[in-house]
Amino acid sequence: QYYRKLFSSPHMVRALFQGILPPALLAMLDLDTLEPLPTNYVSGWQRDRRGDLVWRVRRRDGIMLYLLILLEHQSDQDRIMGIRIMGYSALLYEDITMRDLVQPPPQRLPPVLPIVLYSGESRWTAPTRVADLMDEAPPVLQPYQPDMRYLVLDEGALVEQGGLPGDNLAGLLFQLEHSQGIEQTQELLQTILRLTRRPQYRELRRAFGGWVRHVLFARALPQAANLPDSDDLQEISTMLTTHSKKDWGYKWRQEGAADMLEGLLTRKFGSLPESVRQRLRQASGEQLEAWSLNILDAARLDDVFDS
Repeated sequence: QYYRKLFSSPHMVRALFQGILPPALLAMLDLDTLEPLPTNYVSGWQRDRRGDLVWRVRRRDGIMLYLLILLEHQSDQDRIMGIRIMGYSALLYEDITMRDLVQPPPQRLPPVLPIVLYSGESRWTAPTRVADLMDEAPPVLQPYQPDMRYLVLDEGALVEQGGLPGDNLAGLLFQLEHSQGIEQTQELLQTILRLTRRPQYRELRRAFGGWVRHVLFARALPQAANLPDSDDLQEISTMLTTHSKKDWGYKWRQEGAADMLEGLLTRKFGSLPESVRQRLRQASGEQLEAWSLNILDAARLDDVFDS
């Protein structure tokens, strides 16, 4: 729900277009016309997808573009995301038709841009095209097979690649999601505070505060840490700056070591099973150090974890 609140803000959706998505999309849109739409038409088998959002924006040629934004947080990827996207798009078109939102005659439906925002630790590998989920049809059947693509924003991959704009709110969120320590988090929060200081950003600033407090801190800090009891981003930033690093710094350093070891293992042995990633997250600092040394002589992934 905290991520949904962030991307329920037009400022965050605008930031996606201004610094994250392909520049050609920005050139064709009038971002001042961004408008959220309800998603309560979603069918029963999708009711658990409460993080999904729909926005519409007018293109510079006057035609509306509808944005499906699906928020994916779990580590296990949805391999049939393309099927879900296709079904979700069909429901959206039904809703557009029922609400009489189609263009004037000849009553053509508007284009849709499906975007998956993925914040998991592993890199996104699920097919982004429906046709890649299906057996190849014989030529006589090919014209009748469903096909659709969706755009994945793999936040971790974008952070790893570098080059995210330093003054873009969406890019700053992605970096916070994958921050490596207290110092980096402090710097990112200060930048967000600076960019959201004007009154029109008040709700977004509070949404950032809620996400940092309930999601980022809950995940990154020790259970015994004295967490802030307010969603005020300025108070949270101040507490992070003044709080004793001996309470919070160790846990964050340990998570940074786990991330580094995961990267080394992936580079040497390829994509890691989820069980291995969980084992790294739950390991002590001493275990992580020992496994890091084992990489040097390991011929197999299992050799790293053998004593």
